[in-house]
Amino acid sequence: MPRTVRQCIVDALEELGEDDFRSFKANLRELKTMQGFRNIPWGKLEKADKLNTAKLMVDYYREGNAGEIAKQILRDGSQQDTADALAKELQMASQTSARCPDLTQASQTSARCPDLTQASQTSARCPDLTQEKNPVDKYFTRIVQGFNSVDSVLDELLAAGVLTGEHYGTIRAKATKQERMRELLTIIRGQGSEAKTKLWEAMVEADPYFTKNLTSE
Repeated sequence: MPRTVRQCIVDALEELGEDDFRSFKANLRELKTMQGFRNIPWGKLEKADKLNTAKLMVDYYREGNAGEIAKQILRDGSQQDTADALAKELQMASQTSARCPDLTQASQTSARCPDLTQASQTSARCPDLTQEKNPVDKYFTRIVQGFNSVDSVLDELLAAGVLTGEHYGTIRAKATKQERMRELLTIIRGQGSEAKTKLWEAMVEADPYFTKNLTSE
């Protein structure tokens, strides 16, 4: 299986000592992002370990940018050898992916649920939407009433490009969590099944306990 950008970044970060890793995250925090992207919230980045830092980079900047950003921060931090090794890893991963299009161009559902051996996790993240309603539709009222991690989900969807800045501002302007969640659901449901699936994935990550209980009843 081809190595992912996230795995390449993790390997590079594993070469850093604790002080260098803290410096890497500090520099990542100050990164000037490209238009359409936003910095990783410091609340998430500050306590993130190396694995989660790499995941956050891919989530917020996408694979096409995360590797380049990691290389630049390493070079700026006088970690030239590590940056060069990362560049080689990324190049090899890209070449391998080119030889294996069936693995890198899988369906969106497969990309979101790669570990098909973990049936319970796969079921929670990617229910069979061909057989039943998307959980965003099915549990609309209960989500509005009971889901509390709205702000975290908003950040994720904005970073992923699912929400526009205008949508984000409109939702955040609502006075209560229930009002923000209702507005978010209304906007996402108007964007189609892919947007609803991305919302559900963000909800599972933000509050796996709530979403698991919701779908298991």
